[in-house]
Amino acid sequence: MLNEADAQAITNKILALSKADSCIVSISGFENRHIRYAQNMATTNGAPGGMSISVESHFGKQSGSATGTDFDDKSLATLVEDSEATAQRAPENPEFMPPIGPQKYPTGTAFSATTQNTTSAQLAAAIQPVLQQAEAKNLQASGFLQIGTGFSSFATSKGLFVFDQSTDVLHTITARTPDGTGSGWAGTTLYDFSKLDALAMGGVAIDKAIRSQKPRKLPPGKYTVILEPSAVSDLVGMMMEEFDQRSADEGRNFATKKGGGSRLGENVFGKNVTITSDPNDPVVPGGIYSDDGLPANRTVWVDNGVLRNLQCGRYWAQKSGRAPVPSPNCLTMAGGTTSTADLIKQTKRGLLITRFWYIREVDPQTVLLTGLTRDGVFLIDSGEIVRPVCNFRFNESPVTMLNKVIAMGPSVRTYGEEITDTPISVPTLLVDEFTLSSVSDAV
Repeated sequence: MLNEADAQAITNKILALSKADSCIVSISGFENRHIRYAQNMATTNGAPGGMSISVESHFGKQSGSATGTDFDDKSLATLVEDSEATAQRAPENPEFMPPIGPQKYPTGTAFSATTQNTTSAQLAAAIQPVLQQAEAKNLQASGFLQIGTGFSSFATSKGLFVFDQSTDVLHTITARTPDGTGSGWAGTTLYDFSKLDALAMGGVAIDKAIRSQKPRKLPPGKYTVILEPSAVSDLVGMMMEEFDQRSADEGRNFATKKGGGSRLGENVFGKNVTITSDPNDPVVPGGIYSDDGLPANRTVWVDNGVLRNLQCGRYWAQKSGRAPVPSPNCLTMAGGTTSTADLIKQTKRGLLITRFWYIREVDPQTVLLTGLTRDGVFLIDSGEIVRPVCNFRFNESPVTMLNKVIAMGPSVRTYGEEITDTPISVPTLLVDEFTLSSVSDAV
């Protein structure tokens, strides 16, 4: 791991060696500790780490890059030479944008010294009550607990240098019943290890495993559903990958306007939907810089249903006469105040869905997604959970879904199957007419 001064010193060495018209230097590193458990016992632990450095050289509109993991003077010189040799052999890029100069960045808040100093012994102590709880209920618990510290720096030959550091915590747990028919899950990410309540997470997974035993089949169709945060995070997170200005302008995504252009400023979602990103969000703080070294400032993507922003790279921004909008490093969907218990009470007939997995995009123009439910689906009748039901395959667009939100719970930090690199906070959603297209016998 490098501190800011060390990263800048190495960067300055590389920039001094560069003979290119312009140059970009990126350095990153990480240190993780983890413990994995299965069958109610710890199985493996480890502490991987590493650093890498990338040099991108430009001659006119020609670009080439080289990446390495050695930081001695000879290796750095070779890295610069390799990147320049590649650039000189490369064809011109008609969309090349020169590196930017110094920027003003927010102060980072995604780092926790508590997390950085967490030991392997503390990880083992955190999961012990979970394993004891599962053993007492005659269930099999498995899971993964990891803490990590990372840094990155980005610099250009135009005078820009930015350094950022962050910490993260990941905990997932799955509990299974002895007969193999019941499965429960809980998972989250954090940046501060002191906020992890592993015992409570274990209780959720164990309770769902017990209640999901011996599920019965229901016919596929359109259902009123309560989607717990993990499920919502995957749908919203994958939808945000399609928030692209160029694709909209060129007629290739959901934000394309009939007749040309984009739907910016239009009511694309329900009025109760607001989505933002903020590097200083107290629940999901993110990185302080984004694409090309642009500052990661607070951005409103959806405001009470109105589409306010789409990601826009520097080239397309220049061509279309806009300011660039960098990609988000974190996401927050604003929530409500209704508890999950109250959402269940106000559901006449519907399904409670824990999470999704194996999600794939079917149609980028509508953001139609398909995937499977997992680890607990429950039938709700007259405001009460009455029994577990078999899993389903779904076919639904989150754009369509977010026009049918009846009510929502508080927004909470969560972890999804597909969206793993972006800190995300979303609410539990009560949604009407969610398409469950077929039944799956898998647990």
